Amino acid sequence: MADGASAFERLQALRGQSVELGLFQVTRLLDRLDHPERDFPAIHVAGTNGKGSVCAMIAAQLQRAGHRVGLLTSPHLVDYSERIRVDGEPISLEDAEDVSRDMTLPDGSFDGSFFEATTALAFEHFRRRGVDVAVLEVGLGGRLDATNVCVPWTTVITSIDLDHTKTLGADLASIAAEKAGIVKPGVPVVCGPVVPEAGEVLELIAARRSAPLHRAAEETEVRVLSSTWSGLEVSVRLPGERHQGARVPLPGRHQVDNLVVAALAARLFDPRAESGEALLAGLEDTFWPGRLQRVEGNPVRVYDVAHNLAGVEALSKTLDELGVPEGSILVVGVLGDKDLTGMARRLSRHFRRAIATTPPHPLRARPAAETAEALRAAGVEARAIDETADAVAEAGHRLEGDGWIFVTGSLFTVGAAMRTFGDRADRRRPGEAANLASREG
Repeated sequence: MADGASAFERLQALRGQSVELGLFQVTRLLDRLDHPERDFPAIHVAGTNGKGSVCAMIAAQLQRAGHRVGLLTSPHLVDYSERIRVDGEPISLEDAEDVSRDMTLPDGSFDGSFFEATTALAFEHFRRRGVDVAVLEVGLGGRLDATNVCVPWTTVITSIDLDHTKTLGADLASIAAEKAGIVKPGVPVVCGPVVPEAGEVLELIAARRSAPLHRAAEETEVRVLSSTWSGLEVSVRLPGERHQGARVPLPGRHQVDNLVVAALAARLFDPRAESGEALLAGLEDTFWPGRLQRVEGNPVRVYDVAHNLAGVEALSKTLDELGVPEGSILVVGVLGDKDLTGMARRLSRHFRRAIATTPPHPLRARPAAETAEALRAAGVEARAIDETADAVAEAGHRLEGDGWIFVTGSLFTVGAAMRTFGDRADRRRPGEAANLASREG
């Protein structure tokens, strides 16, 4: 890495390194910064799917209720700065440079992995910006994740499914135990719908740590009034409160599971009587790109980071309801540890043509040819194009009529497609539309 490299560039240079889960390295980094994570309360969110959406919803609610909110999520779609936000504003390069000077070793390098350094940077940025609360998305698992050094006032487990089995365990009980590693003594836990095998583990760990366990779907009632590509119109009733209308600008009825978790977690953190209406009203401020996000333009494109089988099943249910325009085409790229066969079968219900691509991931990308082969086995006419930018361009050429381009799979695939179209993942230039150079031929 060149001497003149920016903080963002130096951090991202760490991404190709292998990662050993544990809290030693991040603790050493935070020692150097005099432990900023101890200066604000956190809402700590783990889960197989939905944790990013839940984090975005919680942050929007708390900000509407008057809190200054830090938000740490991962991975990013387009720009590194998306990972670290205060009141929705991504960290600036200047702020990152200021913090990184206090994090680096004498030789200019960072001590720790990419995610550990990012976590430490976020915590110090949050302290310097004076946040009232930090909403933190777990990177992987929970027990040994770098974020698990935080001081939570509420912990959240959105869902538990088979994913990252080589790291977290081959069965749901083992994965539940890893994710429940974020549960702290006496700190309330909010959980989404989980199968009994995983739920029993959560109950046991919460009981051992005297942590009140709240099953969101049993304590919070949601009625869906409408479901469109613009999102959900709902009526929500929290425990002991009346129904209140709310809007969530995230399409798909699966977001109801995330909504009840986020609404209850935010309310547990801020139980003030005067905050109730503001919290639910804040759901309409949720901004979480790449989740069934439709972007108008020529062509219309839909981005969804359905990175595993559970995610593709949620995508499929939404497409059952909202439909896929005739002439549409799928661009898909997944990582190597996913159930590709199951994902391909689900996607084949909605698409007859697809282009497989290789996600730009330094370690775990699945070759486009393998994805294309699985899609063809599921009955989809599929072509393999390694580079995502080229795959998206070819999809534009092959659109028919009023068809849309749907991009799904790994977050790295979706992010690369967004960069190709010039679509941003922040609010600094919202609503911009890009055109492919040509759709003929």
